[in-house]
Amino acid sequence: MSKKIIVFFVCLLGLHLFLLFNLQFTVWPEMISYAYLRNNGFLLYKDMIHPYPPILTMALAFLYKVFGYKLLVLKIFTWTIILVNDLLIVAIVRKITKNNLSVILSLTSYILLQPFLEGNQLWFDLAIVPPVLLATYYLLQKSSPKNLIIIGFALGVAALIKQTAGLYLVFSILYIVYRNRKFKPTLYLLLGPMFLGLVLILRLIAENSLANFINWTLIYPLTYWSKFPGYVQMTLSNHQLLTLALLILPLVLLLVKSWKSFLANKPMLFTTCYLLLSFALVYPRFSFFHLQLVLAFIAILFGYLAGRIKSKFIYALCAMYFVLIAIIIIRPTVISDWKKEPRFWGEKDIKLGELIFQRTNPDDKIFLLGPYSTLYVFAGRVPPKRWTDNFGWYLEIPGVQEEIISGWAKDPPESIFWQKPLKGNWHDLGVYQPKKIKNWIEENYIKKEEVSSGIWLWQRKLALSE
Repeated sequence: MSKKIIVFFVCLLGLHLFLLFNLQFTVWPEMISYAYLRNNGFLLYKDMIHPYPPILTMALAFLYKVFGYKLLVLKIFTWTIILVNDLLIVAIVRKITKNNLSVILSLTSYILLQPFLEGNQLWFDLAIVPPVLLATYYLLQKSSPKNLIIIGFALGVAALIKQTAGLYLVFSILYIVYRNRKFKPTLYLLLGPMFLGLVLILRLIAENSLANFINWTLIYPLTYWSKFPGYVQMTLSNHQLLTLALLILPLVLLLVKSWKSFLANKPMLFTTCYLLLSFALVYPRFSFFHLQLVLAFIAILFGYLAGRIKSKFIYALCAMYFVLIAIIIIRPTVISDWKKEPRFWGEKDIKLGELIFQRTNPDDKIFLLGPYSTLYVFAGRVPPKRWTDNFGWYLEIPGVQEEIISGWAKDPPESIFWQKPLKGNWHDLGVYQPKKIKNWIEENYIKKEEVSSGIWLWQRKLALSE
């Protein structure tokens, strides 16, 4: 690779970072509060409802413990993941094609899509992209023991970030068996997942959390959650449908143009299978931040296909593709999100955290019924154990509210900050109120004052503390 090409790639990475720096950054409360509670003595599955595997939360807990609960820490961690994705896309496309034009097209398309399709945020779907891409890079090479161990370890990490990433491990095992026509190579691939799984199981047994882990990461998502009204949200707006069409149609046109050579290329067939598998991960709630792996594989396939076909048709298609991206995807996002303060970490959120800090004592346990869990961090307070966020699909599982109330009877929160529910369906976010917890609060607490618009402080009755 020439120095000019390297400089060009560095400029593209700089452009990606520039876009991320200036677009609105979303701070999902779980990316702060889960790690905060873990660092304050909460076991992830025993003392709190944590519906995901532990690796991402544990990594964040370590970062915050070392560097503090700062927005910049989360941004740097998130942007590092995204830049690593850039480098892995370059490595994969270069490995497959050895064509600089393909690499440039792949990286350019990813940079023009990722920040503008809900990518400037950390969520479990973004965190699994690097290990899955790393596994893809080694799956496209010979099935040596070293490569298979790396693949298994990478996919094991992905599955311990988000459980649905285990689908990639299952598919990769089938692919290795098919490619090698024997089962022995899969034993090397399974070493990493087996080691990681054993460490996790032993840790969960030591913490008496194994049953809770199985329930909240596997059983409940597969049973109760899908039955909860409003949990499954797969209806797309017209703009979302148009965006998906823009992502998919160019690949279809390119495939039609070169379908014979494409079918003969096993690495790209495998990558296409990974792309199709990635679409499944958006279920049950459609959002583009759930499609971060899709964007990466679309970029890889687009660069591969467009870079191989040299004709005026392809040049016109690429030019039209990037123009449409600018009009349909980039322009609306720039208008709405450019230089906007971080979501869930704005001035109003910080001030509310300060109000909670001022109205409570350092050793007081508090509970937030409605407000974002980030406020625990802003206020420097913790809830009583067992803690849950205010999601109906958690709290409507039989016995969960009773379990929380039972814990409060032994260690009650001194203060409760209760947000007035919005109007809408009883199960909607911001509207939902857990009935048994609500009744218990009204029986044992006194409504004191409105500390912020729609948020009321409820103070514990004296009789409860006797």
